[in-house]
Amino acid sequence: MKKLFVSMLAMAAIATATNAQDTKVEKSQPVQEKKISKEEKEAMKAKKEADLMEAFKSADFTAEQQTKAREIMDEASKKGKELKANTTLTEEERKAKNKEITDTKNAKLKDLVGEAKLKLFQKTQKMQKDAAKSVTVPVKE
Repeated sequence: MKKLFVSMLAMAAIATATNAQDTKVEKSQPVQEKKISKEEKEAMKAKKEADLMEAFKSADFTAEQQTKAREIMDEASKKGKELKANTTLTEEERKAKNKEITDTKNAKLKDLVGEAKLKLFQKTQKMQKDAAKSVTVPVKE
């Protein structure tokens, strides 16, 4: 009887230890980042540029408006990257600051091209974004 009890206790200890080890491994596994090759990055960059040009064309931006709009969007992008890099802000502060950046960008674009062209531009960009989400991209591991 003692041997049976000791063997059952040993099996329970082994099962617990094994389970505990599995649990720790799951928690400590780093999030796997997407690995993108140079060619894929270049293709994505070219696609982004083509989409932007298509949005400019559909909203009937002039060459001067396109240049100024790019400057405005680049400035907002730069501020967004700085905001993302700032780890001292809380999530709420980050969201508020991001909304402020977006609102400022949209106000500048509205002043540049007018409300009608801006809405058409944004609608085109939203359609492009939705179309891109529906296409699945294979990720290399």
